[in-house]
Amino acid sequence: MMKRLLTLIFSALTISGFSQILVSYDFTGYNGLVQSIPAGWTITVNDSTPGSTQTFYTTSSSCGVSCPSYKFNQTGATIITPTFTNATHLQFLMKGNGTLHYNPFNVYTTTDGINWNILQTYNPVSFTAATYTLNLSSSDIQVKFEYIKDTLGYNVALDDIIISNGPVGINQLSNNNPVSVYPTISSGVLNIESSSERKMIEVAIINMIGKEVKHLNFIQNNGKTVLNLTDLPDGVYVLKINMNGQLLNKRIVIKR
Repeated sequence: MMKRLLTLIFSALTISGFSQILVSYDFTGYNGLVQSIPAGWTITVNDSTPGSTQTFYTTSSSCGVSCPSYKFNQTGATIITPTFTNATHLQFLMKGNGTLHYNPFNVYTTTDGINWNILQTYNPVSFTAATYTLNLSSSDIQVKFEYIKDTLGYNVALDDIIISNGPVGINQLSNNNPVSVYPTISSGVLNIESSSERKMIEVAIINMIGKEVKHLNFIQNNGKTVLNLTDLPDGVYVLKINMNGQLLNKRIVIKR
């Protein structure tokens, strides 16, 4: 499954009120070697030989949207993001793996690139893969992830890191009007399901460089609409949905 590196700055959006993705990394192309790390990112523990898979997972249960994910398997292993400004939210997927005892996993922020402050400690890390969202300060300029592992500690998977100005992927629709978009990985044919009453829906499809590549307006009468996006190339996209004035961001993957 081909993944994409997302380092997006959405400077102009046609639907107002959505968050901006400032920095994002889903470990596309990471093969454990230093050469595969994208510019601006720092990963301190990597593989010494190609294909050894010591520092990344390729099993779907330890990945987010798709594999690979990073494997924290040594004490002091860290991942540091590129710099950013005016961020409000950090989101990432994490999962513990193994049968040994717990060790702490720390998330830090810095306002100067030198001094790091603990934002959150997870101890233990859940064995169930989950997406976590933390609030950032407007003065924060980088985030660091660090696993403090001893010889008996289990490993931790990390994937789908997103730093944004506003929450990403959180349903902003009211509980009285829930919406479902599926499948999140498809050849380009998607379903939008919601309550059965008649409603106006506007959908903007944004590609990996922040460009709107498709814009749809339609009326939904029976609670279900099929979107045909097969004209778009393979890749990761963000659907920005406006349903009767209520908003939803949804990330999808098109893969054939």
